[in-house]
Amino acid sequence: MPDETPFRIARHRQSLTRWLDRPKHMEENQRIPSPLSPRDARRNFACLVWMGSVFAMGWSEVVVVLQPLLVHYKASNTQIGLVQGVLIATLPGMFFSPWITLRFPRKKIYLYVTDTLYLLPLGLVGVAVWSGGIGGNAAMVTFIVWMMVAGQIAAGFGGLPNQEFFTSCIPMRLRGRLAGISAGLGGLLGIGSTAFAAWVLAVLPEPQSYGVLLVMAWLLCQLADTSVLFAKEPPTPVKSAPRPWSMAMWRAFFHDSKFLRLTIAVSLISPLLAQLAVFSTVFAFRDLGFKAQMAAWLGMTAATARLSLSPAAGWVTDHWGARPSILMWTAMVAGSFLLLAIAPVTASVYVAAGIAAVAGSGFSGAMNALTSAVPLPEHRAGHFTLLAFCMVGTNSLGPLLVGWLLDHVSYRAGFTLLGIATAAVVTLGAWLLRDLGPGEVVSR
Repeated sequence: MPDETPFRIARHRQSLTRWLDRPKHMEENQRIPSPLSPRDARRNFACLVWMGSVFAMGWSEVVVVLQPLLVHYKASNTQIGLVQGVLIATLPGMFFSPWITLRFPRKKIYLYVTDTLYLLPLGLVGVAVWSGGIGGNAAMVTFIVWMMVAGQIAAGFGGLPNQEFFTSCIPMRLRGRLAGISAGLGGLLGIGSTAFAAWVLAVLPEPQSYGVLLVMAWLLCQLADTSVLFAKEPPTPVKSAPRPWSMAMWRAFFHDSKFLRLTIAVSLISPLLAQLAVFSTVFAFRDLGFKAQMAAWLGMTAATARLSLSPAAGWVTDHWGARPSILMWTAMVAGSFLLLAIAPVTASVYVAAGIAAVAGSGFSGAMNALTSAVPLPEHRAGHFTLLAFCMVGTNSLGPLLVGWLLDHVSYRAGFTLLGIATAAVVTLGAWLLRDLGPGEVVSR
């Protein structure tokens, strides 16, 4: 065999030359200390673990009671889809937020105010339901819809400061641990909260039990958000931030064909995944005669599946790649829709709840991995903003279309059509993501 030593020496010389010729700013950036002391980093870590886990605990009660509450007030499937689709109300806030946040070097006060306004309608709905309602069933459904719209309007203004706050407060070396500990602790607290919700639903009459749980969820989520006030937040250099919504941002997005195809794929897949959990629950209460406390057992099934299988979902993404992972979870959701159509029984509903929880977690992780890998670094901010707009649009329209469909056909026929549509999206997604395999790092 030929001697490879000269080639190795040449490669080492090239590497050494590149290192010596590197830009001076790279060396300087490596020496810039973190604006957070170790003590402040630990403090922020504790605050944000508390925030994430306690918020998950409170929100698990909202997940348990919202669909059964709407069924109790005899909301149509279209109205239930409308409640799920009010996400479109976040668009004004998402559009104006880049200009507003430029005026706040520190985001935590602005974030706390927007989160408080986001949660307030939830508390008002809980108080109204607990006190016996306002008017008849139609009036209560209308009230709930408008409260959800108001909350989502506030949420649109809170998304960007939330991202900037987390980025400023947690060093890169701690972000993975923050996500893992918050998800694990939040899952455990969520299971306990769901078990308590089951007891409340069994002891108190409807709909007062729903109102009690919504008020408790509101207080827990508000308590969780209060922790942001105790974090040590370094200021964001807002004066050097680029101008939002420039033509250059739009041009880069539409010229990046790979990210554009990725945006189309995930915008079609995401609303289909979300409808499995929502309308399988509605079907269980409307056609299978589920009792109120069974909503808690559905929630516990989803929480247990998410807690126990989400690490495995992450392993699948890491070892198989994000593209096959996205397609696999979408195919599992298609199978769940068809299972509900073929065997519309209680066991199928519980299976669908578990698959919806794990598929949502797995899809989210794989989508984040793929969307982070495709664009060039200088295009990420604009790409991510426009991707968020597309997903808000489809996730708002999707529930309305599915609700309208299930109001005009039987649940079995509707689930059959949804299963076929989801399988078709898997095929389309495989074509759209065809060159975004494990070796794809950035668009060129």
